[in-house]
Amino acid sequence: MRRPNQIKDRDLPIPLCIKSKNFSEILPLIELCGDGKLYEVEEWIIAGKPLQGEPPDDRKLQRLLTPLEIAAAKGFHSLAGLLLANGYDPNGDDRSPLTEPVRSRDREMVVLLLKFGANPNDADFCEVLETYDRNLMDLFIEAGVDPCNGNAVARALSHKGRPLLGFVKSYQDRFPKMQRQIDIALNVFVDRRDEKGIALMLWLGADPHDRVPNSAYPEDAELCEVESPFERALWVDRENVIESFLKKPMPPEQVEYLFKRVSYRGLPNVVRRLLKEGANPNHTEEERHIIEDFAYPILSPWNSSVIDRDVRAVEAMEIVIEAGAKWDPSPERLAYFRRRLLKGEPQKVRKVLELFEKHEVLCAEQLKELTRTPSMKQLLQRDLPQNQAINSAFRSDGASRTNSPRYRKKH
Repeated sequence: MRRPNQIKDRDLPIPLCIKSKNFSEILPLIELCGDGKLYEVEEWIIAGKPLQGEPPDDRKLQRLLTPLEIAAAKGFHSLAGLLLANGYDPNGDDRSPLTEPVRSRDREMVVLLLKFGANPNDADFCEVLETYDRNLMDLFIEAGVDPCNGNAVARALSHKGRPLLGFVKSYQDRFPKMQRQIDIALNVFVDRRDEKGIALMLWLGADPHDRVPNSAYPEDAELCEVESPFERALWVDRENVIESFLKKPMPPEQVEYLFKRVSYRGLPNVVRRLLKEGANPNHTEEERHIIEDFAYPILSPWNSSVIDRDVRAVEAMEIVIEAGAKWDPSPERLAYFRRRLLKGEPQKVRKVLELFEKHEVLCAEQLKELTRTPSMKQLLQRDLPQNQAINSAFRSDGASRTNSPRYRKKH
């Protein structure tokens, strides 16, 4: 029998004991360890009885703590040292003996287990981080743990970020994958509408344009959405968050895609920035012009419940039009847009058509075609005071614009 104080560094690694094929043979040893009978355990070892059993198939036996797990969980350092010094394999059980010492912040036990060969990667590093014990964190890093495995850093940051800022900052250069962890945590905070968490991640250097999962848990991979925090923020109605994201550089390859996404949200400042970055005000996909999408938040009934949303949507559309948007739809596309207009509120429809006339988005003939049907005429007249004439843009003859340069050029 070897005692822990007899083991020198030159004696490591210790030869491992032979495991019993029958786990039931070590049940008496488990009972001795549970009762804290250190001397009786020494006698067990001197007698040459097995210290460790092969992981059992029986579920009841699987629930039992092994001798080393008991010692580690109880903080019984002398018992753990005795077992390890006599060949107990710290990686030979179904569960890692590091788990409980980490949770209880028992650094001495962790050091002992690592000294005798416990695999630091078998512990969940997220739990190590959530001890907020910097010495313990550094201990695992120096033992060879990759902090990014299993999104450990992202999970810990999304639970409670502030105490981990120093740790993450100090290891960002050493572990390049740490950037993705920060970006994932940012996406989680955006999803939660947690503005303090968002600010902390931006301070760490999070990239709001990195397309990452909106969950830090790898097991959610098939269920969660993969999109950038910027995209996510467009849908959670946090404009101040978007404003903070606008301070960051915008990837050129994402500009057109984001322009398409933001068209549904009516956000003037974002539209200005995207146009400045080179977004095409005449972006078209399968005959669908971007101006159709910018009309959506103006016409949508759910925007009426959000203060100033439709006003800002009009402003966003006007910015795009002033940037040079011109629409030359096919008759079929124009008819489709008319059907959309018929679902809108009269004052909003009139506003869209006023913008189209003012900036010559459509030519006079197209505008006349758009408004020619009885149902459109009825819609445009609705809610108007009896003594107020309909705007010239919506007159059936389109005369107000037949002398425009664009009309003469087209005809």
